[in-house]
Amino acid sequence: MITQEEKLAALGKTCLTLKQEKKLAQAVALIDSELPTEALTSLAMLKKAEFLHDVNETERAYALYETLIAQNNDEARYEYARRLYNTGLAKDAQLILKKVSNGVQKKYNNYLGKINKICDLLERLEGKAIPVGTNTCIIAMKHAILFYRNRQPRQLPVGSFGRLALCTGSLGSGGAERQISRLAIEIARKYRQKGKIGGLKVEEPVELIIRSLTPELRQDFFLKEVLEEQVEVLEIAKITGNLFDDATIESPELRLLLSHLPPVCKYGIKHLVPHLCERKLDYLSVWQDSACLMIALAALIAGVPRIQLGLRGLPPVVRKRLFKPEYEPLYQALAVVPGVDFMSNNHCVTRHYADWLKLEAKHFQVVYNGVLPPSTEPSSEVPHKIWQQFTQKTQDADTTIGGVFRFVGDKNPFAWIDFAARYLQHHPATRFVLVGDGDLRAEAQKRAEQLGILERILFVGASRDVGYWLQKMNVFILFSRYEGLPNVLIEAQMVGVPVISTPAGGSAECFIEGVSGFILDDAQTVNLDQACRYAEKLVNLWRSRTGICQQTQSFLQERFTVEHMVGTFVKTIASQPR
Repeated sequence: MITQEEKLAALGKTCLTLKQEKKLAQAVALIDSELPTEALTSLAMLKKAEFLHDVNETERAYALYETLIAQNNDEARYEYARRLYNTGLAKDAQLILKKVSNGVQKKYNNYLGKINKICDLLERLEGKAIPVGTNTCIIAMKHAILFYRNRQPRQLPVGSFGRLALCTGSLGSGGAERQISRLAIEIARKYRQKGKIGGLKVEEPVELIIRSLTPELRQDFFLKEVLEEQVEVLEIAKITGNLFDDATIESPELRLLLSHLPPVCKYGIKHLVPHLCERKLDYLSVWQDSACLMIALAALIAGVPRIQLGLRGLPPVVRKRLFKPEYEPLYQALAVVPGVDFMSNNHCVTRHYADWLKLEAKHFQVVYNGVLPPSTEPSSEVPHKIWQQFTQKTQDADTTIGGVFRFVGDKNPFAWIDFAARYLQHHPATRFVLVGDGDLRAEAQKRAEQLGILERILFVGASRDVGYWLQKMNVFILFSRYEGLPNVLIEAQMVGVPVISTPAGGSAECFIEGVSGFILDDAQTVNLDQACRYAEKLVNLWRSRTGICQQTQSFLQERFTVEHMVGTFVKTIASQPR
């Protein structure tokens, strides 16, 4: 006969399998059916709490632990305290475990001692008591970084460009991924040619360090391109050997802090410190908030002398869905460490980060994107056939207005549909071309149908022939709520198309106001009447010109060429920050 312990063990294995298969709802349903709350022994309730916690049903698990603790179940105290500690609530864990019955306290003394050590250290470093409910992992991360506030970075190469690694989360199809790939490719070419950048001879290969390149998640969009250019690529997710051992850390205080970090920081340290030490990097440029959180402390432990943190969009305190409480103390601590500074691709983002973090402007540098003029030739006959069919359906149109964006909330696709409907009321001889795909595309098409304008809009979908579609437009419009530096505004101008944009991110830095485009008043709520007025002006401007004006051409050449981007980047990272 199967015992209760054996049944619970089997259930635990099944739940683990379902979790690995990302079938969390199925796991929860199984737990509830096998362990109904009203008929549980203390052991079964304890295991149910464990299983629920393991499948991210944290609040329900905690409620069960508290029920058992009310019944003076000391094993529940220990299990609850252990889980609280591992999630960063060391003070909560300390309070719970201190109340274990005197008779069994010795059993848990080692674990309580571990909790007491980290709490005592953090309160000493903070200079005050830490209240219950505070995430102590974040405080430990902050002080682990501040351990290096008086470090003396080794001297950087003089007269040559040393060993560089560029880091980010993936090589998916986004703008930041395109820029980091382009930068790596250009530096790799100079290395093979034994050339110079900004007067510095490139004597070392460049490396891309990427968290994950899973093809099924489309995280490898630019991988083929960078490998063809002989860029060295390291995928962190595939590092299985030569992992970091904190026994190599001499300071007992730092070792203790490193034992109580946020999981993503631990992951970066465990997988990357040995590699960074082996590479003996001169410079490390880490792009995007999540990668900075994972890699920055690992780089300090490895002794990388020059660390640059690349901020590609508005801070997560503005983009709430990307917010993590770790970011603010992470960046504020890193800002005081010698050899560390921040880089963005526009001034708007640097201002927002500086205001949020209460940091001086000297901590931030700007490297504008390097943008290649898009090819206006289609990659196949398909785009041309699609365009011909659309023009046949809209033969009365003498104007084409378009956009290129992902159909997601941040890009505000419904505002685009509403604009098209409003513009058509006064300019019926207009057609519209929208390039891109996303979760909201079907809903946007339905909205167009409801407004009776579906026949006037060509929904191209995702396309590699962006240049071809841009040159079909008389005016390009971007209604984004949030942006970094939108390359597509630059690409549109490069093929001679004037632009309209919301003031999202660095959009206003992409063109000359009143010459090659107009900025709308608000990024969150689009003023459709204003957008229509600007579109009318630009349609007339486009008709009076043949191609891009000299002023715009000079502006784009001075700010957004690949050569300018690479040169500016090397200049910013090849010297220690002020």
